[in-house]
Amino acid sequence: MSEPQRFRWVLPCPRGCEEVLAEEVRALDVEVADLRPTAVHVRGSLQEGYRLCLWSRVASRVLLPIVEIDAETDTALYEALCEVEWWKHFDPTKTFAIGSSQAPRSPFPSHYWVQRAKDAIVDSFREHSGARPSVDKRSPALRFHLHIGEKKHELALDFSGEALHRRGYRQSGGKAPLKENLAAAILYLAKWPEAASQGVPLMDPTCGSGTFLVEAALMATSCAPGLIRERFGFESWLQHDSKAFERELADAQASRKAECPAPIFGLDASDAALSSARENLRAAGVEEHVSLALKELANAEKPAEHGLVVCNPPYGHRLGDEGTMFLFYQALGDVLKRVFDGWTAYVLATPGNIKDLGLKPVRRHVLYNGAIECRLAEIPIRGVAKGEAPKGPAWRKPSEKAAMFANRVKKNRKKWSRWAKRNGVECYRIYDADIPEYNVAVDRYPSKAIVHIFQKERDAQDESAKQRVQDVLLTLPEALGIEAADLVVKLRRKHDQGDQYARIAEQESEIVVSEGDLRFIVNLEDRIDTGLFLDHRAVRAYAAERCKGRRMLNLFAYTCSVSVAAAVGGAKQTTSVDLSNTYLDWGKRNYEANGLDPSKHRFFRDDAMRWIAKNRNNFDWIFINPPTFSRSKMSKGAFNIHKDHRSLIEHAMRSLDRRGELLFTTHARDFELDRTLTSRFRVEDATKQFVPPDFVRYPFQAFLLRP
Repeated sequence: MSEPQRFRWVLPCPRGCEEVLAEEVRALDVEVADLRPTAVHVRGSLQEGYRLCLWSRVASRVLLPIVEIDAETDTALYEALCEVEWWKHFDPTKTFAIGSSQAPRSPFPSHYWVQRAKDAIVDSFREHSGARPSVDKRSPALRFHLHIGEKKHELALDFSGEALHRRGYRQSGGKAPLKENLAAAILYLAKWPEAASQGVPLMDPTCGSGTFLVEAALMATSCAPGLIRERFGFESWLQHDSKAFERELADAQASRKAECPAPIFGLDASDAALSSARENLRAAGVEEHVSLALKELANAEKPAEHGLVVCNPPYGHRLGDEGTMFLFYQALGDVLKRVFDGWTAYVLATPGNIKDLGLKPVRRHVLYNGAIECRLAEIPIRGVAKGEAPKGPAWRKPSEKAAMFANRVKKNRKKWSRWAKRNGVECYRIYDADIPEYNVAVDRYPSKAIVHIFQKERDAQDESAKQRVQDVLLTLPEALGIEAADLVVKLRRKHDQGDQYARIAEQESEIVVSEGDLRFIVNLEDRIDTGLFLDHRAVRAYAAERCKGRRMLNLFAYTCSVSVAAAVGGAKQTTSVDLSNTYLDWGKRNYEANGLDPSKHRFFRDDAMRWIAKNRNNFDWIFINPPTFSRSKMSKGAFNIHKDHRSLIEHAMRSLDRRGELLFTTHARDFELDRTLTSRFRVEDATKQFVPPDFVRYPFQAFLLRP
């Protein structure tokens, strides 16, 4: 019996995973010929090519080179490809596409060269039989891959078809999900297959959409990832050996285990992320092997004395929070040290984030998550004595200047807590960037405090800015007389429309707070803003006093706190207009928190500019607190307060009773009220009247307008 023909195969992979892929290939009993940056070259039979497609967890693709070309012009490339007998590879009734990769120093325009390669294939078919295949970039029957070098180039059959990291189980993903083949490489580096065979548990405490969990379960149950795929590229190749593939497929199916030998756990603080993880686990057929729990990182518990923690926490390059992401890594390091004594952690992150863990890795593997250079840190965890808090590394301590900040907070705390008690206020500002170097704001709530960190773009890479943030967080709890766990950190930076209302967590951590006789529902952790603008305290008091027996309108109502104040004060009827159903529903709950029936008041989900332009009702008192900038699908263009406030106010004044009053407030910097308004209406600058004493350092502007 003759030896089967052996081919050269090229297996691209994520940068840094070449050695891991080579070991995987050897374990599949296939010969490794060469390792090159981002690829492993192997030699094997057609049947071994099928095996690679079914079993490789780390390869991005399996490529079968068809022709090597020496060409310095696109014409030379075209002519060389026209010599290939393409009709021996696929039928002209089938569609095809060509992907590409390029050597770093290649001088050739890849897009144009790919087009010339397509022309060559089509023209070759037309010359041979008169028929021509069509190009389908989205779902071709057959894919080819053109590697463009400096002088030598190669066109290969994409044997696997769609990229192998697309296993077929991902139903949804959270922010910046990890590619499946990189996750598999990390699990190999963590020696998970060996650990799983011995019953060692694995946990991902920041599991997101569950990529590590699915890949770990597939490995532990010896499930070839190719079994989940719907099809492979070679199925439309004319030289496909269906019998050889069926043999490999049958072996893979027979190898799959019904039981998982080791427990796998996933935790996340986001219910939406866990829903995605659950969908992905179900689609992969491994849901029964993984336990999921909605849990904050700080509340993680180890399920056994020994095990593996494998995680890919968020890092700033992916999600845009470079300036404060180190805080998360400090917390992760503390949790690992406090909870996971006896375990080994494998953490994928950027080099700076690894340092912030405050734990010493015994090994660092350089891996690339796309274009981002990362480290996989291997960290054997030696915990702390029972009952002790984990101590951070020596460098994690406040600077000498931090005492100045702490003393100012203590002084302000005494002053404002006495003032708040006298005025029946539970929520107030204690510190408002009093010291320029410490550009933060601190708000006190009954059970917690919120620190707002104002980040400039350059602060993300500024070590002194990072130290100042650390000073604040290390000294604030003691200065405020609260536990560190009761300090909520929020990053504020120059935002696009809507960011201040965006959801940043899903803890549903709502409480009811008091402001004199008023009650409001606030959410301290899930969004940048809490649902209550503390600096509009005097506005709410004024609305309660002014609106008795009157018709009140609140444009850009947010959670309707001013409308509620007016209703508590005896308003005949309140009307609240906002774009968000979420916030209008929140507003209705604020009515109920004050013993009011929201059905007796009016709520409109609409663009405030559009609504007021069409309104034909009259009101006795109107309140407008618009955003500085916003976009709405309901309006034709963007709202900009500097250029649009005149039209907004003029429309509102047409809806105002001749004996009524309009209060307009804005936080916009360098805002100037249009002079046309001051000439048409009686305008009073009421800023001093409405800005409360704890917000005088950075006040909003307020204007009262009357017909």
